[in-house]
Amino acid sequence: MNIKSIINKAAMCFFLMTFLNACVAIPEFTTSGEVANQFAKAINKNDTQILIALSGFPFYAYNQEWETSNDGYGFVLGERDRRVFEKNEKLSVYLRELTEELKVDSVDSVDSVDGEYIPVEEYSRFHNEFGSYAVQWESQDVYLFLRGMGGVEHIVILGVNRKTKKIEQIYFN
Repeated sequence: MNIKSIINKAAMCFFLMTFLNACVAIPEFTTSGEVANQFAKAINKNDTQILIALSGFPFYAYNQEWETSNDGYGFVLGERDRRVFEKNEKLSVYLRELTEELKVDSVDSVDSVDGEYIPVEEYSRFHNEFGSYAVQWESQDVYLFLRGMGGVEHIVILGVNRKTKKIEQIYFN
């Protein structure tokens, strides 16, 4: 391989990367609500590229399954699983797997999701969900999305960093 072919290959790679980046350009959002809604839409579309582009680091993921209550009647929230992602690669794999099983309720289509803004004063209503990690949510704008009803109400909560407008936390049950 000579130097000319190496330069040609490098130029071609640069051109392809520039072209592909332009094809998947992520629009800039000015409000936390726009970011949260776009993240929820990307979950429904299984669009890992958009999810990663809207994510900040460290990224915290909380999952809490419903369990049958001790008396056998009804359901209670079980143990909370918490994961922390410091790097893009591991988060990308996690989000790809997550979008295969997680969906957010939408009104008409995957494009019509609308999260409910939760002010800090109301975080206490999510004590069972946030638990001892409630303090980490207080520095963020928080949005609640429904996932559907079965025997219990399934939800997704997204935490958006107020300064960077990046999703840094997700909770789902």
